[in-house]
Amino acid sequence: MNKIQSYSDTKETKIKLGQDLIDFEVSKNNDWEKTKNLIKKNIKEIIWKAWIEPLNFVKYEKKILYLASNSQLISNRAETQYYETIYFEASKYFDGLVKINIYTKDKVERIKNYKIEKDDDIKVDKFIHNDLSFVDSVSMKINTKLTFDNFVVGASNQMPFAASKRVCDTNSIIYNPLYIYGKVGMGKTHLLNSIAIDLKQKNHNMKIVLMSAERFMYQFIKAIRQKDTIKFKDQFRSIDVLMIDDIQFIGGKGSTQEEFFYTFNNLIDEGKQIIISSNKSPVDLIDLDEKLKSRLGGGLVVDFLPTDYKLRLDILRRKVNLLGLNIPFDVLQFLAKKVVSNIRELEGCLNRIWANHELTGKDISIENAENLLIDILSVNEKDISINFIQEKVSLFFNLKPSEMNSSRRSINIARPRQIAMYYCKALTSFSYPEIGKAFGGKDHTTVMHAVKKIDTLSLVDLKLKKQLSDLKKSILSIQ
Repeated sequence: MNKIQSYSDTKETKIKLGQDLIDFEVSKNNDWEKTKNLIKKNIKEIIWKAWIEPLNFVKYEKKILYLASNSQLISNRAETQYYETIYFEASKYFDGLVKINIYTKDKVERIKNYKIEKDDDIKVDKFIHNDLSFVDSVSMKINTKLTFDNFVVGASNQMPFAASKRVCDTNSIIYNPLYIYGKVGMGKTHLLNSIAIDLKQKNHNMKIVLMSAERFMYQFIKAIRQKDTIKFKDQFRSIDVLMIDDIQFIGGKGSTQEEFFYTFNNLIDEGKQIIISSNKSPVDLIDLDEKLKSRLGGGLVVDFLPTDYKLRLDILRRKVNLLGLNIPFDVLQFLAKKVVSNIRELEGCLNRIWANHELTGKDISIENAENLLIDILSVNEKDISINFIQEKVSLFFNLKPSEMNSSRRSINIARPRQIAMYYCKALTSFSYPEIGKAFGGKDHTTVMHAVKKIDTLSLVDLKLKKQLSDLKKSILSIQ
């Protein structure tokens, strides 16, 4: 009787554990859907549909979130360009999240079917170690396609390229820190990836951390909350190379800046290499502490100059050859002449033209490209500033331009101000903090809220939708 009872209890326990596991997976799948909805509010819908919406929840295990898509292209793009966005929002639902792995469907099946062995009733996943290393947990995943070999060099980016190569070619640290700056989409992140790949190939044991400034802030705040700042300091100071992307986003965060300054000093003093990227030179980062500015500018500072026609054409030709695309040369010449803002946008236009051809069957011609890219071409032909947008919105709603910077919250002023912020984000390359400063020193979260608010209202408010359309035409001067 006891044996029967014992067998029954064991069976019921297994069933309960199985049900608990199912409930956990369902709960976490729901958390992923909530995460996707948060991301949707912060980025353009066309980007969300292309790169985020196709990502499916696989599992959440050992504080690692596994996601998958049916396309290698989608998985790669999501991991290399939107990892930080996904991580930031996912950490709100996945407690203790340390890393996100994004795969294609075939890899997911291999993960699911991977054999798990038992050792003293403790399951050990052979696919990933229980003790995830600090470097692996905080670093962005290196994009192995962004190497020095496929970086197209021209007069505008020769100095950043040469300096990045020199950092890898010498055993002595001659440029420390190496500070690379330039506008969005010029190739800064490409160079950081290239440096990491090259250094790792030459020394497999080298501890290299490549992370965004926002991720550094997140890790520091997390350490404070967990009362584990000593471990945080020791971990960061144990690495060999620290690369921080978009340092401008550390501006305005007093305690984070201070901790970064001490980490920075310690690594420099110990002869460790530091490489920084930003959209501005150190002296132009107005929210940065003076002593940190001085330290950042104490090594080698190099910048990306505006691209010329030849470089843009060379980049397009390289891209077409790599992907095997059949695009007429006159269309490439047209793009190189018209899309001058940044390389990322140039490549995006090329992708849009090819996707339109594949999906609709329309011929690839200059006329079709011009119609397809009218919004981007209009922006490139105008020098759109925050002040220009504020003036246009003020005129449209019959307000004084100064009211864009006021703190008044009446709906007849607050709503136009939100619309102005919305278009500043949509039609310029300025960041949330930069836009906030231009609106009377508003916090970046205020700008984010404004963008979300207008984006949401435009889906249900037909009057607002018409106003937005008219305003965009006015700003872009589209007749």
